[in-house]
Amino acid sequence: MLPLALEVMAYILIVFSIGLLALKVKAVEFGGAIACIFIGSLILIGGGWYWFIIMIIFFVVSIQFTRFRYNYKKKLGFAQEKGGVRSWSNALANGGVATIFAVTEFFFGGGIYEVAFLGAMASATADTLATEIGLLSKQEPKLITNLRKRVPIGTSGGVTPIGTISAFFASFFIGAVAILLGMVEASPIEVLTIVTIGGIIGCIVDSFLGALIQRIGLCEVCGKTTENLRHCGKPIERLRGFNFVDNNVVNFLSTLSGAISSMALFTLV
Repeated sequence: MLPLALEVMAYILIVFSIGLLALKVKAVEFGGAIACIFIGSLILIGGGWYWFIIMIIFFVVSIQFTRFRYNYKKKLGFAQEKGGVRSWSNALANGGVATIFAVTEFFFGGGIYEVAFLGAMASATADTLATEIGLLSKQEPKLITNLRKRVPIGTSGGVTPIGTISAFFASFFIGAVAILLGMVEASPIEVLTIVTIGGIIGCIVDSFLGALIQRIGLCEVCGKTTENLRHCGKPIERLRGFNFVDNNVVNFLSTLSGAISSMALFTLV
């Protein structure tokens, strides 16, 4: 057994190497790499290898689906900026809640924080796939706050059948991996149910927040609505929502919702 200090240094070195690899393949920008190294180190030290594997799975899946048919999404005007390269704010928005529970697990343990971590990761994965696959839908989305109303593709709060199905399977997948790794001391059915429902709830919360309070603006050049501060090289005029509530804030709150929902379900079963 290595002394604790050497073990921590070894963990950080491993995460640092993975962060450099992500930077080299242009999955993250420099700030994003620093944030990922910080998040990855805390999750690995706080939760252990299985937690870290779940985080890596989310990261790889989210990058791949963001890049899937990227040029088509770009033509629609809703592809992620910079070719889907993650910034520090993206990393903290999707991994911040999971990191908090990894640190909590390190100090207190008990299993329930592990469930919260899985709920947060399932929510982040579900939301990413719902968005990236939903953009490829041939049907116009329906607004989650008024399912009778159809909205243009890419509208915050818009939901599609294919996006919803993708969110379900994304949450299910995280739960299935957790079962294979033996992460939670509960029956496989319970783990799968808790993580899947937690991920779906987080994704639904994301859609509601996107429809109700997220900042949405209008591009005067192309006439499209957008979540970004700039579009077509021009500043965006706000149409609705709060200026401080961008997609990263919504993602953080949705992963928190997924984590809390999974914790609540775990205490009830």
